[in-house]
Amino acid sequence: MVVVSVERFTEIQNFIRNYNGMYIDCNAELESAFPEYSPDTLGSIVAKEVVQRVKANHAKISSKASALVKEYQTAAKQTSAHDILQKMAITQCVPSMVVCRIVLGNIYQSASRTEVAEMLRMPDLIGDSLLAVNVSYCLYSENMDGPMTDLVRRFIGEEYEVRLKKMAREAGMVFYDEGDLRRTGYDKTPDLKMAVPFLFRGQVVNWIESKASFGDMDSHKRYIKDQLASYGNRFGPGIVIYWFGYLESIAKCPENGKDVIVTDGFPAQDEMVFLKFNLPVFETEAPKNNSDVKQ
Repeated sequence: MVVVSVERFTEIQNFIRNYNGMYIDCNAELESAFPEYSPDTLGSIVAKEVVQRVKANHAKISSKASALVKEYQTAAKQTSAHDILQKMAITQCVPSMVVCRIVLGNIYQSASRTEVAEMLRMPDLIGDSLLAVNVSYCLYSENMDGPMTDLVRRFIGEEYEVRLKKMAREAGMVFYDEGDLRRTGYDKTPDLKMAVPFLFRGQVVNWIESKASFGDMDSHKRYIKDQLASYGNRFGPGIVIYWFGYLESIAKCPENGKDVIVTDGFPAQDEMVFLKFNLPVFETEAPKNNSDVKQ
């Protein structure tokens, strides 16, 4: 089980918050400092910390857009280095793609958000060759933000949804997936809705939601508000699986109520009880001879 105590989680948070450098290096150093946890678990915790930091500081950083552009242009004239934007991002304690996005949006003010996003995805579109090199360097060295990171996270989420369905079939569950439910008119849907509920540790389970991430208190409460509460109201109790582990306190979070069960993996076979159907058997006596057969 990957259930992290509040004390240990606080230590990990403090390590991340006090780290000064690239986040990809922070991940590597975390693995050495906290070897009892997997890289997936630690990486997910870092990602959530970074998201919170960006949300908290984005307005402040955006307000300094002109100063950031001036800083970049001054350094570009002096050094022509490929990692100017990367170093600026480290100073601002945000992912490098955040700084790239702000600088590009300020330099190319006539460009739309879509056009800026395309420049981030394909730096070759940027007219200034040194700026293109800097953005490209950030793109390929950043693991917390940007188009490549978004793509990787989407693939990981889809991988675990496929894994969930495979494990559910192997366990003998009968279920509807998101596609089945949306075709019948549902908007917010769990990953799996049980056609036949089952018992998990004595509790009835009607649905299962897959989260390819670490479950911390803030994100868990947000999931309850945005998704899980509506599943409980509509279908009854269910399970949310945090594949990369969770903070121990969220298992008994008051917001869970009676409808949200928290786990860090697919239920073990001996933890589940399935409804068995005893179908009646109708026996018929075979005709003894041709005269018994109705014409």
